[in-house]
Amino acid sequence: MKKYKKKKYTKKPGQSRQEAYSGYTDDTAEGAAERPSSGISGKRPPRKKKKRKKKRYLLKFFILLIVCMAAHYFLHSSVFDIDRILVSEEGRFTAEQVEDMIGLKRGINLFEFKAGDCEEKLMENPYIKGAEIKRKLPRTVEIYLDERKEKAAFAEDEHYIIVDSEGIVLRTTDQRPKLPILIGMTVTKAAENKQIVVKEAYSFKKAMELLAAMEESDLYFKTIDVSRLIVRLYVTDKLFCKGEAKNLLIGMEEGNLKAVLYDLYKKKIKKGIVNVGDDQYYSFSKKIK
Repeated sequence: MKKYKKKKYTKKPGQSRQEAYSGYTDDTAEGAAERPSSGISGKRPPRKKKKRKKKRYLLKFFILLIVCMAAHYFLHSSVFDIDRILVSEEGRFTAEQVEDMIGLKRGINLFEFKAGDCEEKLMENPYIKGAEIKRKLPRTVEIYLDERKEKAAFAEDEHYIIVDSEGIVLRTTDQRPKLPILIGMTVTKAAENKQIVVKEAYSFKKAMELLAAMEESDLYFKTIDVSRLIVRLYVTDKLFCKGEAKNLLIGMEEGNLKAVLYDLYKKKIKKGIVNVGDDQYYSFSKKIK
């Protein structure tokens, strides 16, 4: 490639600028001093630093791969074989029953089962509301269960549908359970592990509220009849309380109803009607209609 160098010029009188200016001259023209070659070509030499960096990254990758493989084989070795399975508390199910539900046995590696899948299997049982499974190194599995409790039963034809406090269906039985029986509602659907569906939605809501208040006030009624506006709470077949649901709820929450029933118990009165009116007015009649 030719190189040029700029000439100095002097403008004479009557001479144009273009004529005075000679422009650039060939630096290699005759009489021009040749510049010594620098010995450097136009191409850049390959960068060795990049190659070194690539080698380092590759080495690090292989080291990481070896570490991961070693960790995998170590975690899946017999060092972590399960030898204890603990259930949080003794409820409806024994530890052996819980193990059978999820297919978890001693001797299985601690990391060779999916805790989430096991929790889902447990919650397929209507009596289990929630489940949590934890691994405890080196060989222990801890299982925490949140169980549903039987609270009442719906009378349906010749059988009873057992539910919890939220109306979740737990099971069906032909024998009368030792639970409050809810009557006065028409059951339209009763699938296990689902909330029972009744035709009278408002009556269902009243029944659940009365059931919760009964437990909170430490009272027990063998039958709760919500078939009419005036609700009946049966202590025995021949002794019951009656009134609007709102008045009965207030009576249980404030302890008035419990005090009245306890007074009847002390007097050994086993037959009659306790009427609960507005403003917590109570009256008692021995005649059962």
